[in-house]
Amino acid sequence: MNMAYIGVRDLHNLMRWLVLLAALYALWRLYTGLTQGRAWTEADRRATLWYTIGMDIQLLLGLLLYFVLSPLTRQVFVNFSGVMQSSELRFFAVEHLSLMLVAVILAHVGSVMVRRATGDARRFRVGAIWYTLSLLAVLAGTPWWRPLIPGMG
Repeated sequence: MNMAYIGVRDLHNLMRWLVLLAALYALWRLYTGLTQGRAWTEADRRATLWYTIGMDIQLLLGLLLYFVLSPLTRQVFVNFSGVMQSSELRFFAVEHLSLMLVAVILAHVGSVMVRRATGDARRFRVGAIWYTLSLLAVLAGTPWWRPLIPGMG
């Protein structure tokens, strides 16, 4: 197997955990800010920013895998109808890609909506909605059956 593929795949896998931690931290800040009625702070902005940046890095790694390195998705371009017959190949060819694109878009929409929101309570509420939706898309599109840590399994 191609070493570049294995390296980028494992990095993409490890990055999943950083993105999930960033999402949980951002959502914790958003929900506690909302429920406690506190003021929006620079730490709140940074928490949502780190999640969005993590999603962008994941997207770039994923696109590199999808279009250049992955032997799984290479089959998509050769025999799309055949790929649709395999649930694992279909997942990576269509479902994973679609859900993760939706997750990245939701994170970016959330970022814009939070910046445009007037008032601290509105920022927290809008952020909580958009970032929760983004995280739900991430959770739905993650291949949980694969090794949780690269090299383990």
